[in-house]
Amino acid sequence: MSVQKILKTGLRKRGADGLEAIVFIDGDERSTDERWAEVRKLVQPKVELGCAIWLEDGTKVTLPFTALPWILPDRTGVLVLFESGEYTHQDGTDVFAPPNNAAIYNADGSLRFQLRFPAGDFSGRIGGIHSGSMPDKFEGMMGVVAGSAQGMPEWVYAVDPNSPELISTGQWVRW
Repeated sequence: MSVQKILKTGLRKRGADGLEAIVFIDGDERSTDERWAEVRKLVQPKVELGCAIWLEDGTKVTLPFTALPWILPDRTGVLVLFESGEYTHQDGTDVFAPPNNAAIYNADGSLRFQLRFPAGDFSGRIGGIHSGSMPDKFEGMMGVVAGSAQGMPEWVYAVDPNSPELISTGQWVRW
């Protein structure tokens, strides 16, 4: 049995008139303007309905939050970063509270694991996806940037898609 691979990810939005549109976030080569064109046409106010994963076979998997899903390099899952209040339990507390405010979901939408900082690391939160290069030993891995709770994210961590613990690269970047 082969594992389904993720083709693209997107956000679903609805306009005040009930019409819906999707903006593809990852896996779409079109320009930002082209990807957002249908969403811009929606009547205000717009409501976010959630995000979804599209698989190679055309299957769409809906996820229960509106955070942006970023495709892992091996395309078997997505990494999702959560801002405070973006994905909450019924009591209003964050599902993935800082500092460990990210998780990896499998292509079928199931939770693989919550990412966490190594013991003794005092970073305040995972702040973004690292789009630059990393040291060669992390080739093929996705990177995230982390920082203090109030400061800009500036330390790069590698993500092993098979382990919940972030790997310090020792790399610092300006945000």
